Amino acid sequence: MPRTHWQFIACALAALAAAAPASAQRATLKGQVVDAESGQPIAAAVVEVMPRHEKAMTDAQGRFTLRTTRGEHVIVADAMGFGNVMTPVELADDEVEVQVALEKDPVMLQGIVATANRLESRRRAYPYPVHALDATQIATSGAPDMAILVRERLGVTFTECSRYAPGFALATSRRLDPFAGASGYMGCVYSRGIAAHSSVYVDEVRMPDTGILSLYGPQDVAAVEVYHNGEQIRVYTRWFMERAARTNYRPLPLSMASF
Repeated sequence: MPRTHWQFIACALAALAAAAPASAQRATLKGQVVDAESGQPIAAAVVEVMPRHEKAMTDAQGRFTLRTTRGEHVIVADAMGFGNVMTPVELADDEVEVQVALEKDPVMLQGIVATANRLESRRRAYPYPVHALDATQIATSGAPDMAILVRERLGVTFTECSRYAPGFALATSRRLDPFAGASGYMGCVYSRGIAAHSSVYVDEVRMPDTGILSLYGPQDVAAVEVYHNGEQIRVYTRWFMERAARTNYRPLPLSMASF
């Protein structure tokens, strides 16, 4: 896109922000995101109202609902495997409905599917059951963040752990686990009858503790995997999946990727 076009969009958004009154009346923006070629609905698309940065995700029918201020806005719609679109919209009534069409990016979409298939193959090679959700299932879960999603949809029971509790040998000690917190041991899950340490990975990188899950909303995440009742939780962001698609990423076996 030409640089001058981006400058125009930036100036327009700045003008809209300056013009918005502090006590602006609210309105409802409803709509549907569809494939520009086929007209089919696009699930798990992210719709953002600018300049207010209010977001919503589309459901299985590609539909979304947002509450925002009345007046002129720009809505930005984006979905994995599709290009993003900026659409000016004026909310003059209590409720306004729009339709947004996204152009498919065949190369990106093919790469994302290939990455998802490789991750699925890795899960199948694991000797124990693995629970997983994809972007559409995450988007339609109703969970505000990943901590609530893995607890309510994937059956993970978070619990407090102690160096004196059963399961100490499973790395509830700082000596055995350099990622354990300095005060107390809250990064545990109830698994196989004991409080076991939970390792969280985001985009194949191990995180300090399970608290990181609450920082990721459904609009950020493309897939989540739960191993051994939450002893290991793996989150893959949309950014990671798109980067993996461009680089032909091949995941390491879990025996290597977990360390």
